[in-house]
Amino acid sequence: MKKIFLLILLGSSLTMYAQDPEDGLRLSWFAPNGTARSNALGGAMGSLGGDLSSNHINPAGLGFYKSGEILLTPKFLVQQNNFSYLSHNSSSNASKASFGSVGIVFADGQRKNNWTSSAFAITFNQIADYDNHTRFSGRNNFSSYSEKYLEELVHDRADTNAALNNYIFGSSLAFRTYLVDTTANASGAVTGYQSLASLSTGVNQVYDATTSGSYNELAFGWGGNVEDKLYLGASLIMPMINYNRATTYSETDATGNPANNFGGFVFNENFSSRGWGLGAKFGVIYKLESYLRVGLALHTPQLITFRDKLSSDMTTNTEGYAGVQSVSSAELNDGYDGLREYTLATPGKATISTSYFFAAPNKPTQPLGFISADLEFVNYAGTHYYANTYDQASTDYYHALNATIKSIYKNNVNFKIGSELRIDGNWMLRAGTAYYGSPYKDESIKASHWTVSGGIGYRTNHHFIDLTVVNTATKDAIFPYRLNDKPNVYANYTGNRLMFNIGYGIRF
Repeated sequence: MKKIFLLILLGSSLTMYAQDPEDGLRLSWFAPNGTARSNALGGAMGSLGGDLSSNHINPAGLGFYKSGEILLTPKFLVQQNNFSYLSHNSSSNASKASFGSVGIVFADGQRKNNWTSSAFAITFNQIADYDNHTRFSGRNNFSSYSEKYLEELVHDRADTNAALNNYIFGSSLAFRTYLVDTTANASGAVTGYQSLASLSTGVNQVYDATTSGSYNELAFGWGGNVEDKLYLGASLIMPMINYNRATTYSETDATGNPANNFGGFVFNENFSSRGWGLGAKFGVIYKLESYLRVGLALHTPQLITFRDKLSSDMTTNTEGYAGVQSVSSAELNDGYDGLREYTLATPGKATISTSYFFAAPNKPTQPLGFISADLEFVNYAGTHYYANTYDQASTDYYHALNATIKSIYKNNVNFKIGSELRIDGNWMLRAGTAYYGSPYKDESIKASHWTVSGGIGYRTNHHFIDLTVVNTATKDAIFPYRLNDKPNVYANYTGNRLMFNIGYGIRF
């Protein structure tokens, strides 16, 4: 495996640093959700318009509205996960019903100078759902979770007082429970630290994490129509993130030897993150011909301020060395969770798109359907953290974290295509697919999102209903921990998420 270097995490008794490179990636690398119609078309809406998903994809599409509309889109998710870690296979699953998107658009269809029409929309869209369960295990005689604590203490040249008190959400727990202990020279002076984990004979590792929450966007958008030829739009985006993760990580002695001073340890961590911010999206759509459209959309980075909470505890069985020892971060922090505030800038995004409309040979002036495609450019390495305080420790930490993000992530292109066919008057048949390539520079990590979708729609002059099914197949790598002085082990992950989507709208 290619070695991936990661910063050594800093720590103190008054602050906590809980961000990893993966935390930034969860805000940019996913297959976004939208309206039921948009989902059925694989999200290829960049040059289509006339759908409330335009407010989040290309706001110029709002310029196609000439009457008002209200839309509600609930959904139901079924998640199946498969993991392969150190030649051991496992699986987990999760399911839930959730809120999808809701919105309203007000349109002015009266011609004003060169403006044929204009529209203003307010939409709330859950673009990503974080509800999931990750669990994998395997036997490892190469590295141990405890080594991340050794790296931290050695890097900081921590004395025993610092090891006891300055890393209350990680290394101090390991030190106080004797998972990590000092080494001394012949005169008794502390010369370093050692782990009690029995790497030479191997440890049985188990990683178990339950996540919940969502990434939502509240959007206020405007779109205008010039001579039914040129469409312009812009939207103000207010991202709102709610993310929770409960993680249990354990290692046990693979030999079961009760006399080697290591029976195992269990580390529990509860992490929550709440964020809100601002961003903007701009777009243009142009009709080259009545049957051919092109579109361009630019999404600025979203600046999101987060407030995180963290608590953790550890229990270590050292057998005859010191027995069973337990300690929690609350005991070392006057009963409080750790708090941290910071700002994150998500990657910018650019989308170019085109749509081709076709008609039946016997009715050339009446569109029968269309094919639409989007190319999306995303700078995953552009995720950037900023400290909300100006102490040197925070500045150094986020500088190192940003450098790590640039070293392990890259830019990439996502592709979406969808088609709609009108059948039997008011009925529409839809299908689509989208591919989101790997954000990792390491070519040995096989990662992607691939969606395949389909649906039907029924429309009258005042009402419409859309039914959609989307399957998202995901490949990814999950790192239970990261080390600086060894290649990192990870679980190969494959998952399938099946989403059932219903959209109901009223025109006015």
